[in-house]
Amino acid sequence: MFWPEQSEFVRMASRFGATIVPFGVVGEDDICDMLLDYNDLMKLPFYDILDKKLNEEGLKLRTDSTGEIKNQDMHPVVLTPKMPGRFYFIFGEPIETKGREKELRDKEKAQHLYLHVKSEVESCIKYLKEKREEDPYRSILPRLLYQAAHGSDAEIPTFEP
Repeated sequence: MFWPEQSEFVRMASRFGATIVPFGVVGEDDICDMLLDYNDLMKLPFYDILDKKLNEEGLKLRTDSTGEIKNQDMHPVVLTPKMPGRFYFIFGEPIETKGREKELRDKEKAQHLYLHVKSEVESCIKYLKEKREEDPYRSILPRLLYQAAHGSDAEIPTFEP
């Protein structure tokens, strides 16, 4: 997971009085395997030429950013699908910014709240990874067998948070 160094989203949230809801999602690693990443692709003959061409005329996602982030190139990856796994979601306690606009203009205080949000998200993900390991219905076969035994409308059990 990549976290920006700056806490700007916290300051933006407080400007509009938004509520920040930390959440975690795991399971995406259960749907595909990475066959080739950027480093693997760059080892292929002539790929560097294709990569340059893609990024010369390609889409830039962070045009409103500055410096190195603004000029970040996009690089494809090659994936192979897996048998469908299960996704796990959890939402943490909402964090109110309404009424804290002046307080969170201070970069240090905004950074402190940012680190709190980051910690909450990381805790959610850690918790879900632990629960995923304990899940007897993580892979598709046990889920299919459960539905065959209990009917196609049966809700497959999951853990209680």
